[in-house]
Order: sequence, then C-alpha cells, then structure tokens
Amino acid sequence: MYLRNTDKTKVPIYAAPARCTDFSGLPPAYTFVGDGEPFFAEAVRYIHKLKKNNIHAELDIYHSNIHAFDMMYPELEISHQAAEKFNRQFTYAKEHFFAEQ
Repeated sequence: MYLRNTDKTKVPIYAAPARCTDFSGLPPAYTFVGDGEPFFAEAVRYIHKLKKNNIHAELDIYHSNIHAFDMMYPELEISHQAAEKFNRQFTYAKEHFFAEQ
C-alpha cells in the first residue's frame, strides 16, 4: 500500500533502507528481527552496510517465524526481551542524539 503510486524504479530509501547508498549524517542504529521474518535478510544487510560505512549499528536476532512477533505475542519471553532491549536503546538515543534544526 505504501508504494502503490510509486514508480518502482524510484523506490524511496525510507521504503527499502537496504538500498541506501549515502550514510552521511546517520546516527548509530539498533534493530531486532526474527530469524523467520520475511525481511530478515534485508535487516541483516542494512545493519552490515551501516557498519561497513563506519556507522555504529547493532542487530539482535530472535528465534521467531513471524513478522512483529513482539506485538503479535507480547506474552512470550522473547517478546519481553526484545521490547526491553529496544526500549533501552531508544531511551539512550533520545538522550544522546537529535536532529539539527
């Protein structure tokens, strides 16, 4: 739905971050992904590209076969772990990084 009116040869990097080629000005990054997630390879590739371009980036991989496991099954232990780590990383980012105005 997000790309329905988009020229498929000009997909914005916000829709497909793994296609990004200019990493200047990016802050450190954190994400997590399930190993059975449809976007698993893209998430791994994006974090690898960030690191290759000297951007501090961390990726946690959880054993899960569905997208958004943390929201679909919030009662699972891995969902708690993923949410707690994400919240710590997000709190740190809010306290240390900001967009220039």
